[in-house]
Amino acid sequence: MTEKFFFGGMAPSGFSTQFRQIAGSKEYYTYILKGGPGTGKSQMMKKIAERFADSENVARFYCSSDPDSLDAVMLHSSKVVVLDGTPPHVFEPQFPGIHQEIVDLGQCWDKAALGENGEAIVKTSELYKSTMSGAVAYSKALGLICDDTYACAERFVDKQGIEEAARVLCENLFENRERRTSCGKRTIRQLSVMTRYGYKTLPDAAESCRKLYILDDELFAASCMLIDFVAARAMDYGYDTKLSQCLLSAIPISEHLMIDEVGAVLMTSNPLTQIAYEKAEHIDCSIYYDEDQMRSYDKHFATNRSLISTISDASREMLDDAKRVHDEMEQYYIGAMDFNALNSICEKLCDEIERIGHR
Repeated sequence: MTEKFFFGGMAPSGFSTQFRQIAGSKEYYTYILKGGPGTGKSQMMKKIAERFADSENVARFYCSSDPDSLDAVMLHSSKVVVLDGTPPHVFEPQFPGIHQEIVDLGQCWDKAALGENGEAIVKTSELYKSTMSGAVAYSKALGLICDDTYACAERFVDKQGIEEAARVLCENLFENRERRTSCGKRTIRQLSVMTRYGYKTLPDAAESCRKLYILDDELFAASCMLIDFVAARAMDYGYDTKLSQCLLSAIPISEHLMIDEVGAVLMTSNPLTQIAYEKAEHIDCSIYYDEDQMRSYDKHFATNRSLISTISDASREMLDDAKRVHDEMEQYYIGAMDFNALNSICEKLCDEIERIGHR
C-alpha cells in the first residue's frame, strides 16, 4: 500500500509542516538527511520507498516547491522515517542515536570542486532566498483574501443544517458498523498546497477510495464546517481521521478529510483547489448559506475570487522562478558529487532499516 501527501507548504509566515510531531516522536526512528541541493536526498528516499514498497505500507511525502521530489518517506511497519532535514524545513535530532540520527551526504562531495564555484554558489543561493521571499509575500496575501472570504461568509452559514448533514453522512458511512468504545485519533496530512504548478491537490486519495464526496463551496466556510463536523463524529464513533487544512489560511480552513477504515474521502472544491472528479458524489454547499442576507456581499465575494485567481498565478510564477534558480544551484553540487559513494550509503541504510523492521 502506498500513501502520498505533501510534506508541508507555503504559509503566511513561510514554509509550514506538521511533520515535526512525527520526527520528534518516540514512535518512529528518524533518519535526517543533510546535504546541499542536488546531493541526492530525494533520489535516496525514492530508492528506499521502492525497496520496501512490496513488504509494507509506505507513505511518500512530496516537496511543495518541486512536487516531483520527495521530502520524506515513512515506513509504517518498520516504524522508520527518512526525511530531508535541510532548509526550508530544518530538522535536528532531539534524542540523537536513540530515536533520530543524521545521515551526512556532504561526505560524498568534492570540496575542492565546490570551492572552484564558491562565488557562483553564494550568488545563486542569495538569489534563491530572495525569490522565495517574494513567494512567501504572495502566499501571505493570498491567505488574507481567503480568510476574508471565510470570515464574511461564516456569519451566514446554517450551522444546524450542516451538523444534521454531517450526522446523516456519518450514519451512511458507518452503517452496519459497531460504535467503538474508544475515540478515534486525528492526524494532519497535507493533500493540497501552493506549488510552482499552482495550487495542487494530490489525486491518489480520491482515486483509491471507495466513497468520494466533493464539497462544492466558493466561500470556504460551509465546507470547512461540514468537514469538521464529520471528522468529530467519525472520531466519536471510534474511527481515525486524516485532515488536510489550507496552509495559506491563518484560521486554518479544513479542506479535505480521509477516513481510511471506511474508505471514505471528502474533498473541497473551492477557488483554490478547483477539484473535479466524475465518479464522485457532489454536495452543493451553497444551500447552507443564507443567500438573502449575503446578497449585499456579492460584489465583495466576486472581487475576492478574482484576486485569488490573480495572486495564485503570481505566486505560481514566483515559485517557478525559484525552482529554476534552485536547479542552477543544484548543478554545482551534482558536478561535485560521488554518486557511487551515495549509493553505498543508501544500500547500508536500507540494510539497517531491514534490521530495525525485524526486531
